[in-house]
Amino acid sequence: MSLLQGRHGSFNIHKMPAGHIGDLGIDFYCTGEAVIYQCFAVEEPVDISKRAKRQKEKITTDLGKLIKNSNEISKLFIGVPVRNWILLVPIHDSKDVNLHCSKKTSDLRNLKLSHLDENFEVSIQDQSSFPAGTVGAAISALTNVSLRVEPPTPEELESWQAGSPNLLANATKKLGKRTGVGKEQAAVSAAVESFLKGNALIDELRSSAPDLHERVAGAITRHARRLSLAGPSGGPAPSAILHSESESLIGAIKDAAPSLSTENAYEIAWGAISDWVMRCSLDFP
Repeated sequence: MSLLQGRHGSFNIHKMPAGHIGDLGIDFYCTGEAVIYQCFAVEEPVDISKRAKRQKEKITTDLGKLIKNSNEISKLFIGVPVRNWILLVPIHDSKDVNLHCSKKTSDLRNLKLSHLDENFEVSIQDQSSFPAGTVGAAISALTNVSLRVEPPTPEELESWQAGSPNLLANATKKLGKRTGVGKEQAAVSAAVESFLKGNALIDELRSSAPDLHERVAGAITRHARRLSLAGPSGGPAPSAILHSESESLIGAIKDAAPSLSTENAYEIAWGAISDWVMRCSLDFP
């Protein structure tokens, strides 16, 4: 809504509710520009071909509603023929979708429907279609961004551990300084789970809110650089170092991305801390 208000003006973009007998295949529309927007986000992660397939299916399905509901749409636009139908997506990375849009444009023009302009066009746009900074401004206007990812399954944990013996050995050696001999495994398992969940959240942030992702990634990089140069804070006990570094990183992430939920900041921070423990950035006396 914020992005489209920036494009068309605050009073020129309208939201179409879906709660009462559907939304006619429209999420937002602008009568002055005679344009319809439909929003769609594929459930990630998927590869490019699957993302493109689902986007094409969405275009086909909702253009069917545009044909079926011609009378209502004509009333909605006060008799002005619709010139553009745009699918808004977080990620557009396949020319196949452009080709599908061109085919559907030709198909609908050939129908010569009265509620569609003779130069009616179907297209797809993502966040790169908007001026630099507008996506970040829209995200910042949100009171809270809260992402949800599923925790890694036992099979995923086992698979990752089987492929990362050196990292596990490193984590076992370091975390043994905190837990004592014979108690390292539980701490290592928790670190691996935090690492995988933190990575999944970072990936989700990259696809759904690139501007926030850039800020969060920058905060983590700066913190890691400080850690490499100055060493850990809060010592000398390993538990004190872990608490100090995690609280410091959570604060840095929240400062960089205040609209990100505290829970997400916490999980991303502990994912980064776990990564540093398994690699070389963070060690204990």
